Amino acid sequence: MVDRDTWLEIFHTVMSNPLRTGLTGLSIALGIFILVVMQGLGTGLETGVNQTFGDDAVNFIRVETGNAQLAYRGRKPNRRVELHNGDVQAMKTEMDSVPALSRLVLKWGSTVRYRNEQGSYGVRGVDPDQREIGQVNLTAGRFVNERDVDQNRKSAVIGGQILADLYPRGATPAAAIGSFIQVRGIQFVVVGVFNQAGSRWENRSVYVPFSTAQKLFTKSDVVNRVAIGTGDATLAETRTATSSLMGWLRNLLVVHPDDTQGVWVVNRNEQAEIYQQIFGGIRLFLWFVGMMTLLAGAMGVANIMAIVVRERTKEIGVRKALGATSGSIVAQIVQEAVFLMLISGCIGLVTGTWLLQGIVPFVEHDFFSNPRVDFRSALAALCVLTLVGVASAIGPALRAVSIRPVEALRDE
Repeated sequence: MVDRDTWLEIFHTVMSNPLRTGLTGLSIALGIFILVVMQGLGTGLETGVNQTFGDDAVNFIRVETGNAQLAYRGRKPNRRVELHNGDVQAMKTEMDSVPALSRLVLKWGSTVRYRNEQGSYGVRGVDPDQREIGQVNLTAGRFVNERDVDQNRKSAVIGGQILADLYPRGATPAAAIGSFIQVRGIQFVVVGVFNQAGSRWENRSVYVPFSTAQKLFTKSDVVNRVAIGTGDATLAETRTATSSLMGWLRNLLVVHPDDTQGVWVVNRNEQAEIYQQIFGGIRLFLWFVGMMTLLAGAMGVANIMAIVVRERTKEIGVRKALGATSGSIVAQIVQEAVFLMLISGCIGLVTGTWLLQGIVPFVEHDFFSNPRVDFRSALAALCVLTLVGVASAIGPALRAVSIRPVEALRDE
């Protein structure tokens, strides 16, 4: 246990040369500061990307069509490829297992009006399974159900941003249930309100029954997109399903096997894996840069402690002559190094955290949000500081132990 006299001695020794100690402490604080800021910025980037793509679940496959670029089986190039209701039903029959499936009609930039307020938002015609696939977080009411789809009901589930924009200030989600809004000039009743934390685009959307959207907005049986939930299937299983589905759809829709624009089958499980690998690499790189900066600071501490040991040669000799043990001398040197590392490191940690908190209001973006350092990273940084402090003091401490009292007393 370190008593008061020991603390006073440590403080006196470390501060005996303020300029030298200050410069070394600055290098350590700068290392922790850089590590904290870079970790925070990396977290902000990861959070922003996750929020931007947070309107979709991870475990699903997205199917869309485009323009076929190649002529095939008597069909001309540059033709529009379309999915129809019957194609989706055939797809569902073809697949071995479909945990969840939702057809989508997408209408961006649609005018939504409530009383005297209106705005431009996205409208999505969906099946009930979209709640599971899109991980829709309801805050009031219910989602689109089977009866809505079967009876072509004019039911709407609105996002939290629409509630904030169009309804009176302070209106609760529950207060919006049962109210009437106009979507593209047609009256709908609000049956639910949802809120996806941090996802601004998702919260600016209105969900309506798929059949209603087809009947009112497209007046055809064309399907803009199909989302297929994969449940708890492994990544390898979803890759196999994606490849098989791509081949089947190209054959069904008469798209050339080498045409990459006619049909898109996107495996979000695979995309999520790629994102995780990218952010994992970014985290490792940031820690590497931070550790290299800390290493430079540790070398400065080691040099300081070596100088301190050289300057205190006589003192150490006197202590050993009076019966001081090698362990007590080593402990003294290590405590001084750790003290310097922790004080300087805490200054860098607090400064970096303060900077990240200060810039939060100015850096919010679709792909960058809420840069911060979590408790585990801060704790890990302090643990690293302690270990680096001990390691940097080992060499000078062993040199101090090796000093013979007689030689130390003769030192000039």
